[in-house]
Amino acid sequence: MEYNTIREKLILREYGRNFHKLVNHVKKIKEKEKRSSLSESLVKLMNMTHPELKNQNEIEQKLWDDLHIMSDFDLDVKSPYPMPKKEKVENISERLQYPENDIIFRHYGKKIELLIEKAIKIKDAKEKESATIYIGKIMKSFFKMWNKETIDNRVIIDNIKEISNNKLTLDIDKVEELNLFYKVTKERGSRTYQRKNLKPRKPFRKKRV
Repeated sequence: MEYNTIREKLILREYGRNFHKLVNHVKKIKEKEKRSSLSESLVKLMNMTHPELKNQNEIEQKLWDDLHIMSDFDLDVKSPYPMPKKEKVENISERLQYPENDIIFRHYGKKIELLIEKAIKIKDAKEKESATIYIGKIMKSFFKMWNKETIDNRVIIDNIKEISNNKLTLDIDKVEELNLFYKVTKERGSRTYQRKNLKPRKPFRKKRV
């Protein structure tokens, strides 16, 4: 029985221990032609067991690279691609650091912050106001997705001011009077849309000869 504490550490964990064992088995074969043939079969098997990799570019080369990596760059075979350099692979495999900037309001998401950054750069006052109103509508709809309660329009305006560092704002009286954050558009499948936009068809009447 093999225990996890005495097992060899996996180089590429996503392929599992059985693939690593197969690679080690191929490495021990003396005939290069046989090693190459088995390596091709192993690459095909890797592709079959990981269908999500098909969406990546240059998938075949990636699989051959992974094969060499699992062999610890000690697999002498006829490969359609050159063996990757160990130094480059080690640099790429270093853990990526998470971005340090945090989202101010998580229920709005990062895209709202990006929209606000673009709205700040608008020079025309009317266009900037229209962009801010549009952002307010989206923020209200996002809030409803995560909360059953309705959010006050004043809170949305305060959130916009906070995210934009007081560079964007709206008149609360104007927003309330004109109901600017209300979503006017109706879905095509709704009954309200059908009543207003679909006219009843006239009955077909056969012309008299």
